Amino acid sequence: MSRERGAPGQPHRGGGRSIYLDALRAVALSRVVVYHAVSKEWITFFSAMPLMFFIAGSLYAASLERRPARRVIVDRYRRILLPYWIYVAAMVVLWGALGVLGQVPVVDWVGLVIPVLAPEGPKGPGAGTQLETTWIALWYLQFHLTLSLVGPWLRRAQQRHAARTWAVLGGTFLLGLLAGSGIVVVIFYVSCWVLGYHQHDGDLAGLARRWWRPVCAISGPLGLGLFLAFEPSSEGSPVAARLAAVGAGMLGAFWLTLAVALQPRIEPLLTRGIVPAMVHWFSQRSLTIYMWHLVAIYAAVRLGLPGATNWLGILAWCIPLTVLAVVLVGWAEDVAARRSPLLWPRRPSLTRSVA
Repeated sequence: MSRERGAPGQPHRGGGRSIYLDALRAVALSRVVVYHAVSKEWITFFSAMPLMFFIAGSLYAASLERRPARRVIVDRYRRILLPYWIYVAAMVVLWGALGVLGQVPVVDWVGLVIPVLAPEGPKGPGAGTQLETTWIALWYLQFHLTLSLVGPWLRRAQQRHAARTWAVLGGTFLLGLLAGSGIVVVIFYVSCWVLGYHQHDGDLAGLARRWWRPVCAISGPLGLGLFLAFEPSSEGSPVAARLAAVGAGMLGAFWLTLAVALQPRIEPLLTRGIVPAMVHWFSQRSLTIYMWHLVAIYAAVRLGLPGATNWLGILAWCIPLTVLAVVLVGWAEDVAARRSPLLWPRRPSLTRSVA
């Protein structure tokens, strides 16, 4: 297959990128929204976070090719922190109106304002209550900021000492798994990020085409079985927690392998009809959707909106309320990216520059 820019299944050099990565991110982000609204065990099979870190790693590698590492880091922090701070400011107003600001200790205020300093992710008030919905998922942004900071170092290690890098990642994962440490989750997502580097380099396409069927046939059913069998008892059993973590990792491997293998078949279909506009909308507003869908869920339940007594009703309200949030505050992503602020992103060409 041709390696020229735009060829399905190949890395996109020279300032452009395939619509496929953006489409994958839109699908993964949609799954995150559904998961938080539905909170049903069956949706666990559709693992999203490994894909999101994988895509972020691939796009980060592309950014490092176009700009110096320091500028890439500064740009990433600006594009994440401005919309994030607007979100936190809005949540402070909400928490203040509810009279729960006193529940936030000083250390958590520091973590909310500067998420990379939060030991376990940014934390607000109302732990264990519905209010927790408004901040529980902010750990992803903290993790993304941390990986953006160490991303150039990881990139150099992956390029110069790939085997050694994967030996360290694999060894740390196994040691953490044996010790029952939460580091296994961190290492797993870091591995997904580094795999994104390999995807950008074009290293995975050939392997996926040859091995995706057996890998998916093993990792999918086995991963789902382990997760469903041991996740319910994972809080009270270290062994169950480890086996559930293995299951979740195998589900992530299933979807990553499938996504890479199917790119040449699916990517040509994404340039038709309204698909490019929909994918671009998600791409330009992904941060807003990720943060504000949590508030949409909270509002639907807290206000007792009609039908918001079951997962289907909550999801039905979550979608339009999230779209409303995109219209009201999505422009912050444009300002952070130094674009003209828009209420609704316009449809772009397919060879726009890499973010």
